Amino acid sequence: MHSSAFPWLSDLADEEAYAFLDEVIRAAQDAGTHTAFLHTLDTLVNQHAPTPTLPRGVMP
Repeated sequence: MHSSAFPWLSDLADEEAYAFLDEVIRAAQDAGTHTAFLHTLDTLVNQHAPTPTLPRGVMP
């Protein structure tokens, strides 16, 4: 699956990607406010997105 909003979705199996998107849709329906939805979206992305890694030899 390709997504410009969540480019890492293409690294997931289709079932995992669709499960994530289902969670996003449910969060949007349940949130009540834009702020609550954005908070929930941040949480979901942190749970599903891979942790970025630095190239070898690069120190943080």
